[in-house]
Amino acid sequence: MSEGTKTKTATYVYAVVAAEVSIPEGLEPVGEERGELEVLDHRSLAAVVSDVPVDKPLGRRQDLMAHERVVNAIAEQMTVLPMRFGGVVENDQAVVDELLEQNHDYFVWALEQLEGCVQFVLHGRYDQDQLLARILEGDAEMAELSESIRGQDEDATYYDRIRLGEMIASQVEREREADAGTAEERLSPFAVAVLVKEAGGEDGAVNLSVLVRRDHRSDFEQAVDALGDDWGDRVALRLIGPVAPFDFLPEPADEDGS
Repeated sequence: MSEGTKTKTATYVYAVVAAEVSIPEGLEPVGEERGELEVLDHRSLAAVVSDVPVDKPLGRRQDLMAHERVVNAIAEQMTVLPMRFGGVVENDQAVVDELLEQNHDYFVWALEQLEGCVQFVLHGRYDQDQLLARILEGDAEMAELSESIRGQDEDATYYDRIRLGEMIASQVEREREADAGTAEERLSPFAVAVLVKEAGGEDGAVNLSVLVRRDHRSDFEQAVDALGDDWGDRVALRLIGPVAPFDFLPEPADEDGS
């Protein structure tokens, strides 16, 4: 590249917010050649953007993490409609014309629906040793089967081991459903909405996304603490947030208004 030649860039879009807002300072944009975050105002809306080189496709884990850090930091301070990772358009004018103008009414409505709300994510993990011990203590048939194959040749007890594994897995799934139901019931009074998701992993207990009003945040966090105290070391809870409300973006109405 000759001296003075500029790298061709496109515009990366992080989020839509209300116009005339100030976003947090010191946030690093996506991409290897980091520029600066900008806010493009249009009517009552604004888009948070940055320049990215067109010859360096995004997709690194660092890029995804940078995107999430930006939208989550904005969400801590104001109502935000986060864009999915990887949203690149030709230039700033395209952001105004094709994003903000064409979707103006929906974005205004969606921001109103989420006004004053933030998302939290609650993860819970079982202590696997305690989980297995509790399951065997609560089921005589499983306990007897477990005892009968202990110390025995694995080939000779192959089918019994498979049967026991299936029985334990079924009971773990029942416990997950019960615990997710308990968590939803305990937290719902302090939330606008609760979404129960798949826990994942052998030790996964609960995985909830929760939409919370900012002025109810303290009550919600106290409810999470109380739940953790009641479960003790049976389930290790981890509360993440506030984060951008990816799981609660309002769906646009159908053309017939339904």
